[in-house]
Amino acid sequence: MARLSDKQLADWLEQVADGVDSGMEASNAVALAKPLPNDRSEGLIGSFREGASWATVFMDPVFSLSQAEHAILAASERSARIPQAMRKIAESRREAQKVKRRITLALAYPILLLHFAALVFSITYLVSGDVTAFLVSAGMVIVPLWMFVFFVWSLAVYLPSVCLSIARRVPVIASYRMYWESGVLCDVLGSCLSAGLGVEDAWRTAAMASGSPKHNRLCDQVLEMVAQGRKASEAMDSKLRGVPSGFREMYRSGEESGKLDQNLEAAGSRYRKDASNRLLLASVLYPKIVLIGIFGYIAYKIVVLVSDYYEQLMEIGA
Repeated sequence: MARLSDKQLADWLEQVADGVDSGMEASNAVALAKPLPNDRSEGLIGSFREGASWATVFMDPVFSLSQAEHAILAASERSARIPQAMRKIAESRREAQKVKRRITLALAYPILLLHFAALVFSITYLVSGDVTAFLVSAGMVIVPLWMFVFFVWSLAVYLPSVCLSIARRVPVIASYRMYWESGVLCDVLGSCLSAGLGVEDAWRTAAMASGSPKHNRLCDQVLEMVAQGRKASEAMDSKLRGVPSGFREMYRSGEESGKLDQNLEAAGSRYRKDASNRLLLASVLYPKIVLIGIFGYIAYKIVVLVSDYYEQLMEIGA
């Protein structure tokens, strides 16, 4: 089944959100939005008319939503904030598409340069008529490169949990994951509390949605504290890990003022913006590092080539 691209999903979510905001029934909002591939719009309209919830409808594979996005939508449905949740996801998908395009373009030049260098530095074998040596010399650079690309792609597709675990240890990317997961935690937690869920259920749902092991540990501490009849913020010490600085103060302020859901919503928006900035930095930084590495390889090959040339001249002179 064809899946929506990030741009297609973002456009569709915004169109449906506009319809729901204007007072339309869910089925009518879907009917007026741009049709989905394989006539899936008709299926969604039928599901809504049969009384299906948003959470159920968004399980359709055509959307390819992440666990965090499903949790955000489910929590927002409880608190009657579905349009806002759709726009949040649409915004994050648009940003993801921009970053993917930026990384692709940034990596295209160094990869093409590496292919060119591998062929140029092996051309001497071809000139001398040794085609096998030419292919071996060029392949020693090009084949490992594509094997590495295939390995990374396979890891991301078939073992996403391993990929995330690695990402949480990579500089800049780790910071992005921390802000993004904290944004999800705040969004889901705020929506659950607004919908009237208890603190325990809200924290369990939010921690599961964020997917962060550190948030799960924090959730366990919060549940233990609440079970003792104390406030959730008392489980957060000054060395709180896995969330941005100021999270404890924000949460405690919301508890004291009775505006915890509003504080969480504002913090979630701020953390998503910070995550976007970290991802932008990573999309610039790491392609540059790759390019520097390739320039180093080219410089090394030039030195070796010049050295071999002078050795041959000395042998001739001798």
